[in-house]
Amino acid sequence: MSTLGRTAALRVLGLGAFGLGVAALGYAAGIEPRSWTLRRATIPVLPAGAPPLRVLHLSDLHMTPQQHSKQRWVAGLADLGPDLVVNTGDNLAHPRAVPAVLRALQPLLTLPGVFVFGSNDYFAPQPKNPLRYLAGSRRQYSHGDRLPWRDLRAAFTEHGWTDLTHARREVAVDSRALVAAGV
Repeated sequence: MSTLGRTAALRVLGLGAFGLGVAALGYAAGIEPRSWTLRRATIPVLPAGAPPLRVLHLSDLHMTPQQHSKQRWVAGLADLGPDLVVNTGDNLAHPRAVPAVLRALQPLLTLPGVFVFGSNDYFAPQPKNPLRYLAGSRRQYSHGDRLPWRDLRAAFTEHGWTDLTHARREVAVDSRALVAAGV
């Protein structure tokens, strides 16, 4: 292959790699953050003849104040008619996100609910190099900025939701008593 042919081939490969990088960034910035998912599952654990129990499990909202479409989507989940809301954390992604989370959850806060927090309720997320997971680095990672989890907990409990952090509690759902535990 001539030098000119090799240079042209390298240029095409470089442009292709650049194009793939731009496409990946576009997906990561423009599509993935708006790809919220609702999954439905039927789990046959109730005694025969018992009325169904509709549980809405929320996790990883990673809410920021400006995510108005996400807030509307989460609020719309109340239309599913859940009997119990289970929130397993990572609600926050910004120091001023508590009002946004509460706006999103407002129609659900009138229902019985239980919750535990995830790490992103205590500390703001930080960008991390994904290759570090593969390299097995022993380096200590610093946490992001502290988040107002106490305010979120106070709001949840004021609305009657049960904090299951390191606890086992009985929760009333309609005429049923359920036992729930969290870590």
